[in-house]
Amino acid sequence: MRSSRRLGWRIGLPAVILVIAALSMAPSRGTVLPLRADGVMVEPGGAVATVPAGSEAAFVPGTSVLSSEDRADPAVTARIDDDCRWLAGGVIPGHGTRYHAMAERALLDLRALTSPTGALMAAPVTAWRHVWPRDASFAAAAYAVTGHDDEAADVLGFLARVAPADGEWEARYLADGSGPPDDRPKQLDSTGWVLWAVWLVSQTAEREAASSVLEELRPAVIASANAIVRSLGDDGLPEPSSDYWEKEETELTLGVAAPLSLGLRSALALAPLIGVEDPFVWSNAARRLDDAIEREFGAHGYPRTLPDGGADAAVTFLAPPFAPSTPEVSEAVRATELALRVPNGGHRPGEAWRKDVDVAWTPETALLALALAGNGDREDADRLLTFLDSYRTPLGSLPEKVDAEATPASVAPLAWTSSLVLLTLAELEDGLPVVPSSH
Repeated sequence: MRSSRRLGWRIGLPAVILVIAALSMAPSRGTVLPLRADGVMVEPGGAVATVPAGSEAAFVPGTSVLSSEDRADPAVTARIDDDCRWLAGGVIPGHGTRYHAMAERALLDLRALTSPTGALMAAPVTAWRHVWPRDASFAAAAYAVTGHDDEAADVLGFLARVAPADGEWEARYLADGSGPPDDRPKQLDSTGWVLWAVWLVSQTAEREAASSVLEELRPAVIASANAIVRSLGDDGLPEPSSDYWEKEETELTLGVAAPLSLGLRSALALAPLIGVEDPFVWSNAARRLDDAIEREFGAHGYPRTLPDGGADAAVTFLAPPFAPSTPEVSEAVRATELALRVPNGGHRPGEAWRKDVDVAWTPETALLALALAGNGDREDADRLLTFLDSYRTPLGSLPEKVDAEATPASVAPLAWTSSLVLLTLAELEDGLPVVPSSH
């Protein structure tokens, strides 16, 4: 018996060496990440400050004011009253459900992250204290569907002021509106997100607010749509660009192609509202792009890159509310949700994402929840919402990540996730407007 065991070890040694070598090249696992903040507070004078992780602080209910503030101070009382009035002036998606508290905090966090000029910080920490057109677009949409039209108009107004004349948006902007913070390459997908946000606000805001937004954003809409048209090649697809992964790309990703389709279709729907009488160039380009996405990406199950770049959360950009539901995309969304699931129950960005593969990213998890809700998969959408609700910070904010130990991590609150949670809850309650097809 002893000799046979030794023989088995000798025979298995090469296999063991191969396994060790493979593990050394495998993606990192067991990742534990710090939480940079428990949340964001608004001081009595209106200044915004982060609340350090582990502070054991608490908010006055329904506000972004810490309970440790002196309520005998008239400025504190005024701030508390202001937050309460603001919440009461809109709707809280998920009201009366277990998600009420998450939605309420998401709204208050968005408000805290939005400056009086409409500059929407992605998060209140270091390099996140800039305005990404994508994140701002989702925040404007979330404000609009919750009845906060003034804030939606403010956020889009900031984008109107920094809008590029050629329609080619920077990846992000300084919060003072003076330009980009660095020389990071421009991102084509921003063009699509801004056009969608303008369209959604035009459909959901009160008439006066919607008219004001359309008038202010008209030049940006036209320039952005024309930029998308210029980006398309003979095959109907755009050139490679960074997308929501924010990495330099040498291949076209679904994360660029899908938002540009969304942008052109949104521009077509906006055309009669902004006085564009003959948007033939836009409609022709939209059909070419949509046909190319279906022909090239759809034929392979909508991967990140062609032909086999693996599942990617960007498939959700082709599902409701961004596009009418189709059986093929619905199936791809469900398959992607399974493929990208990590042990803690959340999701990574894509199968090609090789770093910290056991860490969940809350924006991707929320995008999948929104797409599942839009496709009528309420039980699965509810499961993902429950995950997001379960791993909020001690102050109730939605973090960027949930690490391998199932604890909130990275920055908090993250504006994009806050907006997506609100949109998902609104989708489940009343449904969201769906951008029409190009055909």
